[in-house]
Amino acid sequence: MLAGCATSAPPLPPDTTSVGSSQSLSDKAFSGADLSLSCTDITAQQQQISKTRESAHSEIESNRTQNQVAGYFGAFFVVPLAAAEGNKREREAITQGYQRQDELTQLAALKQCPQL
Repeated sequence: MLAGCATSAPPLPPDTTSVGSSQSLSDKAFSGADLSLSCTDITAQQQQISKTRESAHSEIESNRTQNQVAGYFGAFFVVPLAAAEGNKREREAITQGYQRQDELTQLAALKQCPQL
């Protein structure tokens, strides 16, 4: 049961923006569509990603009590485990959001956009 609730941390992106970064940023790391984004577009996308992640976190939180009850009863009976909500879609949205946020942060650094 615990394995179904836990997710492993995604791999960290290459360090390209710190002072002693191991790699330097290059426009080759981005698609043509991303390179055509303005700083304003990047900021808008980052804000939308934040809203999407907040919504997904809220959905997961709203199912927490149901999942805890199913877990408690699942310790005694196997049937209640089916009542647990895995929130797979929301968890994937959060993971993809963080990945896209990393890409946009690197793109903003490449384009020397003002920081949020």
